[in-house]
Amino acid sequence: MTKENNTSGFQNLAKKAKRKSQIRMGIIAFIVCILVLSTFQFVGNIVISKTINKESAVDTMWNNIHGANITQQGTVTNYTLFSATTKTEFNKIVGDVAIPWVPIEKRYSLFGTSKRITTNGPVGSGHINDQRIPMYFNGERVIEFIHPKVNFNDIADDKEIISDIKDDKVIEVALSFDKAYSLLETQNTFGKSLSWFWVNTYEAADINDFNQLNVDTGKNVTISGDDVIGFSSNKTNDLDNGSALFISNIKQLSKEGSYKEIANRIVSNITATSNEKELSSANLEIIGVVVTGFPSEILELIESPMVRAVFLGSTVDKY
Repeated sequence: MTKENNTSGFQNLAKKAKRKSQIRMGIIAFIVCILVLSTFQFVGNIVISKTINKESAVDTMWNNIHGANITQQGTVTNYTLFSATTKTEFNKIVGDVAIPWVPIEKRYSLFGTSKRITTNGPVGSGHINDQRIPMYFNGERVIEFIHPKVNFNDIADDKEIISDIKDDKVIEVALSFDKAYSLLETQNTFGKSLSWFWVNTYEAADINDFNQLNVDTGKNVTISGDDVIGFSSNKTNDLDNGSALFISNIKQLSKEGSYKEIANRIVSNITATSNEKELSSANLEIIGVVVTGFPSEILELIESPMVRAVFLGSTVDKY
């Protein structure tokens, strides 16, 4: 074997060894990269999960008091490498039918921050010059309210529409009162048809703003049922009728979390009209309700002198 052959053989062996080494290093680097990314994602998901759990608990309490006759359902979470997205579903219960309502989506980052990303919601249907433009979501009307102290010259509500609906339907209707009433007075008047209570959480400045808006626009500006504060009826004769949970949620929200400021303002506005400075069922002013039932039943209820305005919401078939 010549010297050239020995050199050539050695070079080939060296190349093969180098190639094997490069492949081995590449495999090791790939495995390390996978392990690092997996560890990073695992730790990141733990951090994000803690944020989601903490915020979800607060969001659930808020959702229990915010939005008329709206019930929170389940939440689905989808994780990515650096973030997670949650989608919380809501229903309205009319009769025995659950009507899907506006969902809420939030995105959570690895750095403990969150952002609401919901893009869909109710839309109006009508002409710009109409005195009132009803809002709809998935083909269902969004209920509306009028505060007792907001001035309206001519209330264009939905009494006539309700009178034209036959009893093969079950309807959701928002009743706005002429003044504030106690929980007991409201229960005695509307009984088992009650689905939800609207609590007066407004201050004088809010009422002035509503009245000024009516003057500026020349229209009757109502309050969307999706934006009001209150609590669900538990459909029993219990005098608390859901108010105890409402009060518990408000107190907890006022201590910490993203709703702390608004919750404290709600507490202040509720107790400002009462001699009691502690929240209780006795100092809750009920200024409206949501009732559900057959149109003929609702037509009887709206004859009450307590009722100032009537707005139709969702409608479902009886069977």
